[in-house]
Amino acid sequence: VGTLTVTEYNETIKVTVNGGGSYVYDGQEHKATVTVSELPEGYTVEKAESNDSATHVSEGTVTANCDELIIRNAEGEDVTAQLNIEFENTTITITPAQLTVVTPSDSKVYNGKELTKEGKVEGFVNNENATFTTTGTITEVGTTENTYSLVFNKSAQETDYTVNETIGKLTITENEDEIV
Repeated sequence: VGTLTVTEYNETIKVTVNGGGSYVYDGQEHKATVTVSELPEGYTVEKAESNDSATHVSEGTVTANCDELIIRNAEGEDVTAQLNIEFENTTITITPAQLTVVTPSDSKVYNGKELTKEGKVEGFVNNENATFTTTGTITEVGTTENTYSLVFNKSAQETDYTVNETIGKLTITENEDEIV
């Protein structure tokens, strides 16, 4: 005696997770979406969603899957488990945004007073910030780098940024005026 098997639908249905890739940090959530290939006549997709997303570099590479899928046949029955479904997942990666730090150069003739020159940091996204201070200083004859301090103690996360810096020099030259 033979066995009669009734299948819902023999063809492969492809479920593709979209939105993957590498994104430069912009403070926004990068979320995956799901598309379903062509279905047989009368079939409908009730739900096809991915709950996977990435916002910060610290999240690493996020694998985006189809987390919720409901396909109904012409009679309205959930037949998802009875279908031949091929899933194509993706990954989402956030890479650091670039900050630019510039500390300028300056020079003066020795007068016994400290020489400093304020620098700046640019490139924070979404009005994020961190504590930036120019720390370079010189009082005696010579040259030193115009250093800085950048502390991520406010809204910006250090892992979301890389720093491109241009460091100036502070120079005090000898006073050649004759002392009387």
